[in-house]
Amino acid sequence: MTVPVVTELDIAELAAIAPDLDFADAERRAVLLESGSRDINAAPGSGKTTVLAAKLLLLGRKWTHARKGICVLSHTNVAREEIQRRLGASADGNQLLAYPHFIGTIHALVNQFLALPYMRSNGLEVDVIDDEVFSHRALAIACANWKFRAYMGKNAGVAPMVAGLVYRGPNLEVGSEGGSLPGPTAATRPFILDIKQKLTSQGIFRYADMFAYAERLLMTSPHLRDRLSRRFPVVFIDEMQDTSWEQERLLQLMFDDSVVIQRFGDVNQRILGNNEGAENLTFPKVDALPISTSKRFGPAIARAVAGVQLTGTPVVGENADQHAPMLLTYSTAQVGKAIPTFGMEVLKRFDDVALRSGAVKALCARKQGDAKKELPGRTLLDYWPSIGAEAKPAGPRFERFWSLVSGTGYSLQAAGTMAARAGDIRRAILMVLRAAGAEATKGLKDGQHLLRRLGDSGFDTKKIRLLMRDLAVAGDKATTEAGRKEVPRMLFDPLQSLLPVEMTPEQFVRMSVFEEPEAPSVGEAMGSVCSIEHCDRRVDVQIGSLASMKGETHLATLVLESYGWPGKRFDIKEALPVISQLSVRDPKLKESHLSQYRNLYVGMSRPTSFLCLAANAERVSDECKAALASLGWVVEHIG
Repeated sequence: MTVPVVTELDIAELAAIAPDLDFADAERRAVLLESGSRDINAAPGSGKTTVLAAKLLLLGRKWTHARKGICVLSHTNVAREEIQRRLGASADGNQLLAYPHFIGTIHALVNQFLALPYMRSNGLEVDVIDDEVFSHRALAIACANWKFRAYMGKNAGVAPMVAGLVYRGPNLEVGSEGGSLPGPTAATRPFILDIKQKLTSQGIFRYADMFAYAERLLMTSPHLRDRLSRRFPVVFIDEMQDTSWEQERLLQLMFDDSVVIQRFGDVNQRILGNNEGAENLTFPKVDALPISTSKRFGPAIARAVAGVQLTGTPVVGENADQHAPMLLTYSTAQVGKAIPTFGMEVLKRFDDVALRSGAVKALCARKQGDAKKELPGRTLLDYWPSIGAEAKPAGPRFERFWSLVSGTGYSLQAAGTMAARAGDIRRAILMVLRAAGAEATKGLKDGQHLLRRLGDSGFDTKKIRLLMRDLAVAGDKATTEAGRKEVPRMLFDPLQSLLPVEMTPEQFVRMSVFEEPEAPSVGEAMGSVCSIEHCDRRVDVQIGSLASMKGETHLATLVLESYGWPGKRFDIKEALPVISQLSVRDPKLKESHLSQYRNLYVGMSRPTSFLCLAANAERVSDECKAALASLGWVVEHIG
């Protein structure tokens, strides 16, 4: 088929379609005009997702195919939501949010078009796809066997291996994401394999299992590649650097050379992908188009970020500098003051209007670890111990009715499309019917099969489909007490004919499934926030892991030093001589050390206006501090 082409005239019309966007520079225009398969390697804060959204907007205006669509894949909800928001603002763009187009994660794509259809056609029921739930259930089975429990107690690597049991490849071979399985002749191997089989029979899977089932379908039905390629003649992939080799390989199996594939990312920000097979990754290709300028920050932060950049042209900051970068050093006894001191520095630099314009956050590459012999400054727990005391919910997200209805707790892999939202709503309705003892749901494990079961029995599902729609758009009701009283009443009439005949509306709304969610404990509410008050002013510093803040933009960011494993080095200690231009990075560094540079690159490129690093004073030389000061940094020590 003929794919629409973006022209210079189309770009000129962007001013009318999206007046807040500016694509006057040559690099961004080249990306918009590119009509073939190409990689785009973009600097942090370069607006690559905005460029992608603009390109989709222009293509949407020209798209005339009723059964062939554009496929857009993203790893982060931040990027997906920006794309959907921009497209939804116009009639032309809004068309791309529905059939035949697809906007979501690679996991959602694989599940919808390959894995789940294969599993259903082979009689496999799916109750839940979630790594955490699988790990919990697998370890519960393992611990129920006293001999195996004793074996795990003597061997620290066994529990992670059991928790990570996964299918791999088209032959569904059992492996583990948490370690190697015992050999074929090992006495424990049959028991371990049986754990995986039991959970499969219960419909409990890991995310990666879906890739194995998808690959099996492609092997047994090779014609599907041609059908997928014709269905999606254009594929865009955002955050490509976080695509694992397993995912990239599956995409290669899904789409042939007739498909135009454009991949957007920043190879220097690769921190989330699985390293297995990383040497085979192809992003970015040698002819990749660059977007080398950042609209997020100015030259001072750009120079600091460039110091930890591994490849490509050093990032250029196009914004005006706001505040000089800062290095905070702390004595071992004062490690807990790093975040509060940063908060005070933020209050000194920004007025209340500025503070309302952006987030203030502190991040660390590692949340916890066991490097007990090293001086504090190893993990986030050293800086803010209460982060480890956050109360965990009473059960997994999908097992709580109000979490399902509100849409809270989406995982990075599973979120991405309205299909994910609809799946939660189906499961919420199934939970209610189970709680009421509805005969129609006996033996039904998966909400995905609910409508099919009802339809096969002759039940008119129109009311339930309308209920699903109403619940999908009423997620905010689940977050208020008044709304939580209204939602059960919304359910009773559409579900009444499925309920026991003796059940009254009053009995229905009093079912335990509708009980008020527990209020968060003080530790949960405050464990990830440090509130600093001074002279009747206040700033809340949000605290979290680097991975939890990837893709975000902050007003001010504190990057806390961490201890790398298995590299056994402190990231800021190793990088400061390079950042301060006292030395150059060793070109022979191992991958574990390079990953620390990538972590710093991601963390240091979050702020628009104020970047601060914190490190133990014992690990920062006077020479390094002097060199940073000569480059315009502010260097201060915490008592």
